[in-house]
Amino acid sequence: MNRLIRSSRFNVLSVLTVSGMGILSYSVINDSNEISVSQSFYPETITENSMALKASTVKQENLQLLPGVEKTEEGFNFDDSMKLKLRKVSAAYEEQAKYPSFSIPINPEELKSKYLPDISVANDLPANLRDPESPTLSIETNKLRYFYGDRLTATVQISGLSDNENSAVSARLVSEGDVLARATVYRAEEGAHIYELDFSELRFDDVDWKQEFTVDTEFQFLGQSYQRGKSIEYLATIARVEDVSPSEVQEDYLFIPVHISTEKPGYHRLRANLYESDSGNPLLHLRAEETINGSSGTLTLKAHVTALIEAGSEGPYQLRDISLKRLPSKPDYITEFGRVDQSAFGVDGYSFSEYQDKPYVNEKAKRIASELRRLGS
Repeated sequence: MNRLIRSSRFNVLSVLTVSGMGILSYSVINDSNEISVSQSFYPETITENSMALKASTVKQENLQLLPGVEKTEEGFNFDDSMKLKLRKVSAAYEEQAKYPSFSIPINPEELKSKYLPDISVANDLPANLRDPESPTLSIETNKLRYFYGDRLTATVQISGLSDNENSAVSARLVSEGDVLARATVYRAEEGAHIYELDFSELRFDDVDWKQEFTVDTEFQFLGQSYQRGKSIEYLATIARVEDVSPSEVQEDYLFIPVHISTEKPGYHRLRANLYESDSGNPLLHLRAEETINGSSGTLTLKAHVTALIEAGSEGPYQLRDISLKRLPSKPDYITEFGRVDQSAFGVDGYSFSEYQDKPYVNEKAKRIASELRRLGS
């Protein structure tokens, strides 16, 4: 039996399928031919003939039909357009299921949007918000999250102003109305009306968890002054990546042990991107999760040979874009952060012939893809 939910916040179709496996949740983004899928598994004991969904899972009174869906006595029918989308989702899900979720080949076009969570996105707004044709003001910090001792820099730009016009910029770092620092401003060499801001190293030791700071920037040109802000996060840290041991092949995986220290034992997650050393091309996104019981431990990243073959590189590699978190648990139930002082670690590569030739199989993912195909048939 299928149930459909129309979210008021996101334009998302969620298909909840009751089967012997439990409740499988598939989400299809119904927007300009872009389709993505997320899957959740709810391990309630439900028989295949069960027609009831637990109240805690779905609020029946909020169910609304999307275009392409018809309610029937037995459940819901999909029109040809919706069936095509479900088949496309099934095909995409089958492709993703070829690899472990902790060892995924990177599409270079998706590197920034999916695998660089700390990347900063420029704030681009017209100087006169009532006139979209007025010069555009932009602020882009060198990243989004900062730790103690990190250097905060930013690039600010005025676009749409002729080169012979005069302009000036000043900036300060503000939190809750207090001015924490003022930037040194340099004119960039690559173009007119582009400036570099340097706040030097951030050294605030009175933040217990995280705090939002604002790069408050004043732009002056054509006799007018404009104020714009860019938010960043300043985070306290409770853990640190200490070192990476030499990699080794174990059956169909490349093991990369990463050693950490932590002030708070608990469940830690490590993410990193694997690059080819020679070309610098991104290859795999890796993830490891482990409970650390003491003040130190090891999180082992595992690159599956199928993903490495798909990426087309036997190495050597570099491990970069590393992030470390302690996931919510007792007593605070908040996500806490670890720092990584080294930007890259070398990782040895091996000939593909040294791995066991054992394709990855995800039986549950195959069942989900099959169910999606059935819904779209």
